Amino acid sequence: MDVVYVREWEKQDQVRSYVLPTSYVCSWSCRNVLAFAGPVQGPWSDASLVRPIHVVDPDRPWDVHSLCTQHGEDIVALEWDPSGTQLLSAGRFGEVKLWSMKDYLVNDWHLVTSVDLDGEEIVTLQWLHVGGRLTLNNMNMNSTVFNEKITHQSYAPSLSEFGGKACNGWVAVTATGMVYITALSKDGMPTTVSECLGNVRSRVVVADAAFTVKGFVIIALSDGNSMSPVKFYKLKLSNVNEKCTMHIEPLPSFFLRCAVDPNKKEKYTNVTHVKFEHREGVEQVVVVVSGTNSSTIEVWGLRNEPVTLHKIFQPQAPAGKQPMAVKWGSLTTIADRPLVTALAVPKLPVQSSNLVESKGYDTKFFNGSALAIAFQDGNIHLVQRLTLHTLAMFSLDSWQRGLDETSAKRQRLSAFRFLSCCELSGTCCGLMGVDPGGRLYVFRLTPSLTQNVDPVLPIRHVVSLLEYCMLSGWDCWDVLLVVGPGMVESVIDKLTDNYCQQNPALQQIHLTRFVAIKAALYRLTNNGGGKSADCYAKLLLNAISSSLKALLRPTQLGSQDRGPSEKLAVLCSKSTETDLDKVMINLETKEFVIEPATLQSLQQLIQWVGDFTLYLLSLLPTQQGMPNRVGSTLLRDAQFLQMLRELLVMVRIWGLIKSSCLPVFTATSDNLDSLQLLFKLLTKAWMCAKEERLSIDWDDSLVDECCLLPSRMMVPNLDSPPPAEGIMARPQSKQPILVQVGNAPGQTTSLMMSYPSSDPMWRSGGEHLSHDIVRRVHLGVSPAEDVKQCSRCSSTSLLKSFAKTSAQKAWDQRWARQCLCGGQWRKVTEDDD
Repeated sequence: MDVVYVREWEKQDQVRSYVLPTSYVCSWSCRNVLAFAGPVQGPWSDASLVRPIHVVDPDRPWDVHSLCTQHGEDIVALEWDPSGTQLLSAGRFGEVKLWSMKDYLVNDWHLVTSVDLDGEEIVTLQWLHVGGRLTLNNMNMNSTVFNEKITHQSYAPSLSEFGGKACNGWVAVTATGMVYITALSKDGMPTTVSECLGNVRSRVVVADAAFTVKGFVIIALSDGNSMSPVKFYKLKLSNVNEKCTMHIEPLPSFFLRCAVDPNKKEKYTNVTHVKFEHREGVEQVVVVVSGTNSSTIEVWGLRNEPVTLHKIFQPQAPAGKQPMAVKWGSLTTIADRPLVTALAVPKLPVQSSNLVESKGYDTKFFNGSALAIAFQDGNIHLVQRLTLHTLAMFSLDSWQRGLDETSAKRQRLSAFRFLSCCELSGTCCGLMGVDPGGRLYVFRLTPSLTQNVDPVLPIRHVVSLLEYCMLSGWDCWDVLLVVGPGMVESVIDKLTDNYCQQNPALQQIHLTRFVAIKAALYRLTNNGGGKSADCYAKLLLNAISSSLKALLRPTQLGSQDRGPSEKLAVLCSKSTETDLDKVMINLETKEFVIEPATLQSLQQLIQWVGDFTLYLLSLLPTQQGMPNRVGSTLLRDAQFLQMLRELLVMVRIWGLIKSSCLPVFTATSDNLDSLQLLFKLLTKAWMCAKEERLSIDWDDSLVDECCLLPSRMMVPNLDSPPPAEGIMARPQSKQPILVQVGNAPGQTTSLMMSYPSSDPMWRSGGEHLSHDIVRRVHLGVSPAEDVKQCSRCSSTSLLKSFAKTSAQKAWDQRWARQCLCGGQWRKVTEDDD
């Protein structure tokens, strides 16, 4: 475990005194966006912000968006929804607000709705389960089949609408023993119902909620007294006549071991944490009990125990079947530890056998099987969730003592050497925490935590996590934290081998995510900029190809023959004809007829296809012995070159319908047929690439003609990309990066080498000229309209869509949620200029 970076609030030349905050809350979404909030007084004190929520992209921690919540009291809970686009915030006395990203912008939020829980003090807040989950099977880690390694489990939603559709909402438990269920209607209007847990209302200090496979909600709670039992309740929710109802049933409870031990019951008096070990697992629960100067941690689990019947009832019992009862039993206890200040449970669903669970630390794989515990002495322990065996440890106290700080600052921070809250990332490869001084910490957690292990084991674990992100749609930024430069090639080779062994239908479904992950991996190396650019070019061309082919319709709707796009693919895969017009003769051009207005609206995409083909062919003579250059992997990909050939044929046909939609080239001769020349050279390159040899011997005539291309046609002069700014673009180091709000760390020369200056495919242009990466149009030096920027690759795009045709609207909507590289969109404000 090591620190990736630490984010401060104050400027270097300004040290302010303030009242010590008492508590913070934080949350880490599946899209790798961090959110945290604290009391009113703190280093960010601003009269215009009332109890703000701070939203941070972990790749750009210096760029913080503070959301003014207007909560009447301190914020005590933050919860991301499963999609990572909505955030729940709860004030101390019953005010719950739902926030949503506006147009999927990480720094632009709006209030969806607000609910008042009758002034009740909120203890815990959770989103209702929406059904279904993907589980990583720890026992099939060596399998190459996705369906064996990552299985889909049918979870019933906590609350269903008509037809079994999941209903969005949340559950809240208050300090007086009340439980509130809030359901959201289709138009976003909330409906809240409440019931009392138990026969009478009682005091609740700590609580947690989890969900079962049948859709029940399980509540665990304690009144804070170690002598009292930890109680459990089962909630069954139903929707009757569009009204939510709930049935509450008490479950078996247990008394803590420290409460029955005469030597400990006076020492440990306060229950400070009660947590289920997973949101979707109710079999184990972790309880932390603290005293004046120390804490004890107990892990309890459900187990079936035989029930001994009285001899009167034994003759009536079925032969060979002994009655069983579900009871709580103590699994592990550790005592005499420093005071526990924060506890984080894993989010990754992991399926393991009982043997692996009982000796989980022996598997060398902690993801989904470990807890993060922060102590008041500044130590952070990563422990196995059942045995509480320590897997890794980090000391904030030792690290902060080594900082080169002024004596005044060191004295002020001396009381902040512990985390007041912490949370694990989705794949458990990262840990975020906030200390009482408002510092944000992000830790890197390597999946293989034990020394002297099989060198193949870390690669296998990382590949499994990347595959899980691929299938689940989670962002893989936290997994990339643990991939060192020396592991990149091995991880990519293993990931590619596993992907190629899946059936073609599954490959097609996950192609976009697979290529995006490969591109992100290549960006981690100093010489991987060319291959990364090739991956993004492949992503864009696949998207353009699928969008253009989706416009084609067969002439007869009831025809059982292949569609026009399938006929074109079959023809281009078999034909070696270099004459574009002769290829068109073998097609039914009537099936390629499209509205002229639609073709004209897509001219920028068609222009990019033509420019990219010209640029790629011009690079062919320089590819010998240069495997890392831009275009090297694409020129060896026969399937990619065939896709380009298909697009050129379609463009040629559409030029007969609307000549203005054709790509425009600057040629030295008026009689030169540019499309015909590009198709001929592309066909020759495709014929060489499809031989599937390790080293391609390009035909001499092809090389000569490609060398003459710049003298016959003007190759587009594409701008160099801006330098990378994110944390992932920087070389990995054991020394953490200390960053400050609004002050991005300076760039280094090695960062520029990650992206070659000739990279034309995916970046947004040079320093002075903005370019819309989605619509492929120039925006000028100072765009007149509002723009958005990718938080990972710094590409820009227009914030508002001006599309008029349905095809153009569909293309804009494809990239509304995230950038081509998979990064988050952020609105460019005046402060960014």
